[in-house]
Amino acid sequence: MKDIFDKTKLGNLKLQSRIIRTGLWESQTKNGQLTGDVYTRYRNIAKSGVGLITTELISLYNKDKFNDLSHKIYNPNFIGDFKKVTDIVHEYNVPILAQMEFVQYNRDIDLNIPVNDLTMEDIRKIQTDHIIAAKKLSFAGFDGMQLALGNNFFLSKFINPYYNQRKDDYGNDTFGRMRMILEIIKVIKDNFNLHINCRINAYDGRKNGITKEESIKMCQLLEKYGADSIQVTKPLSPLYFTKEAENNELIDYTIELNDNISIPVIVGGGFTDMQKINNMLNNTSIDYISMYRPFVAQQDFLIDWKKNKQGISRCKMCNNCYRVKHSTCYHYK
Repeated sequence: MKDIFDKTKLGNLKLQSRIIRTGLWESQTKNGQLTGDVYTRYRNIAKSGVGLITTELISLYNKDKFNDLSHKIYNPNFIGDFKKVTDIVHEYNVPILAQMEFVQYNRDIDLNIPVNDLTMEDIRKIQTDHIIAAKKLSFAGFDGMQLALGNNFFLSKFINPYYNQRKDDYGNDTFGRMRMILEIIKVIKDNFNLHINCRINAYDGRKNGITKEESIKMCQLLEKYGADSIQVTKPLSPLYFTKEAENNELIDYTIELNDNISIPVIVGGGFTDMQKINNMLNNTSIDYISMYRPFVAQQDFLIDWKKNKQGISRCKMCNNCYRVKHSTCYHYK
C-alpha cells in the first residue's frame, strides 16, 4: 500500500512524503530582498512533512512580464538571501528546487521577441543564462532547478509547433524544437550536481499545437538527455484547476507517461483531499502529487493530515491567489 507520507526517492533526492509543494507568485519581498515572512513561510512548509519544495517563480530576466511578481536571479542579494532559505529548508531534511522562468525574451530595446525571430546569438545567450543561473543556484544551496517548459512561459512556446516554425536546427521537428533545452540540460548535468525537473504541458489545446503523443515523445527526449524528473501541467493552470474530478485528463496522461519513461513523474491540479489522493496513489501508477494553493491557504496543513491520517485542505479553490498574483490567502490572512 502506498501512502502520502511514504519515504521515497525522487531521482537522487530523498523525500519524506509524496507531496511536492509548487510555488507561484511572490508578493512578500521588500526593495528586492526577502522579508521575514518569506523565511517563516519556507520554515512552516518544510516542517509540515512535505516531500519537496519548489520555490516561487524566479525570473531569469529583467523587463519580463512577471518580473515584479517573481524572485530575480540577477538580484545581487539573490545568493545570500536564498542561502538562508535553503539552509532553513534543509534543517528539516527537505530538498528544494528553484523554479526558473521567463515569459518574454528581450534584446536591448527590442522587447518580446518571437520564437521565430531569435538569432543564434539569442539562443546561445538563453542557454548561457540558464547555465549561469545553475551556478548561482549551486552557490545558494539549492538541490536542483525546475525548467519552465509548460504553461505559457517562453520555452513552452519554443518547443510548440504552433509558435515555432523555424527551418534551422532549432525547428522543423520535435527534436529540433527541443534542441535548445536538451543542450541546456546536458551542460548543466555535466557540470553541476543539480536535480533537473522539467515542467511540461501534457498537451496544448491549439490546432497544430503539441499533442499528447508529442508531449510524451518530448519527455522521452528530456529523460535521454539527463532530466531527473517531470512535472505535468497544462496551459493556463492553475486558473482552471478547481476540483480533482476535472483533471482526469492529467491523471490519464500521467499514467500513460509513466509507461513510457523511467524517471519520476509529478502530477498536479486541484488536489485537496488526503483520502482521494491516497486512493489515486494505490489505484494507479502515480507516485507524486504537486500542490500549490493549499499551501497558500495554510502553510503547515500536512501536520494535521499526518497526525489524523485524513484531512481536506481548507483552501476554497477560489483562485484569488492566482488571479491577483499574491503569495498569501485572501480568506485566511
